[in-house]
Amino acid sequence: MPTEFAPVTVAVPGTCGELVQGWHAAWDQAVLVSCPITCTNQLTVQLQEEPVISVLGSPPAASVKLRQAARLALDAFDAGQRPDLGAHIRVSRQLPLGRGMASSTADVVAVLAAVALALGLSPPPAKKLARLACCIEPSDSTMFAELTLLAYRDEGRHETLGRAPALPLLLLDTGRAVDTLAYNAHLDLAASRRLAASTEMALTMLKMGLSTQDAVTIGAAASLSAQSYQAVNPSPLVAQAQRWVMATGAVGLVRAHSGSLVGLLYPPETELAEPAAWLASRFRGQLNQTQLTGGGYLLVEHQIEPSPTNPEYIR
Repeated sequence: MPTEFAPVTVAVPGTCGELVQGWHAAWDQAVLVSCPITCTNQLTVQLQEEPVISVLGSPPAASVKLRQAARLALDAFDAGQRPDLGAHIRVSRQLPLGRGMASSTADVVAVLAAVALALGLSPPPAKKLARLACCIEPSDSTMFAELTLLAYRDEGRHETLGRAPALPLLLLDTGRAVDTLAYNAHLDLAASRRLAASTEMALTMLKMGLSTQDAVTIGAAASLSAQSYQAVNPSPLVAQAQRWVMATGAVGLVRAHSGSLVGLLYPPETELAEPAAWLASRFRGQLNQTQLTGGGYLLVEHQIEPSPTNPEYIR
């Protein structure tokens, strides 16, 4: 008798780039600390007794990664017991591609987790998801519930740093898409290695800020990393946005180190309407209001469209 598999829907947050990115001298690896936000990608996986993996609602390049993730998950979690299994994947996307918002990582982690859950297994730990995701491509650290340092190009080595405070963020999106896979394939590792000292300093500041939940110190760590990374990937928006930090009362600057996105980080309880209105006449692009939040993956309880203003849609 054919097995009936229930569909499983998982949501994973995107990012406003990274709070810190650079080089870890002791690990001798490129590392990052993602900046998770309240926007998500939501994916539904329906296992089927046919070894075909199909994708609905995603462009071709992203669909290739989703099929890779589903096959990798079936191999890892099913251990080859059911070689006849395949999957149908449906994507509901809030995160634009190519901006440095971790859309690819959200897709991959959601599929990995959903396949495991659809097989009737316990929720897979974030460290296993990180290892599997890094097998497919350089990944963000959004699979971890707390802010986490991740060796994102290799075996998924990581260090938990602490709980993220709910800090308001203004995202500055120029609309320019970057092929992050191609970018990472040609990353100047020698230039990244030269950031080891500034990366260590930024990480020390970030850990201090998280231990006291101090927005100013967290913002300073993010600004240091954003500015230091100009030596690897210069962005004219970073220098411009740094002036807007002081003008709008932000505590720091966050950037997508391998994308085009830049964000302004604000103290807790800041109403973003006023700085957004001030920036609207000065920034030629789209402004989005969100906040720094935790990572992790979330099993969706009700089949409704995700909304950053309606967090009750997840369990």
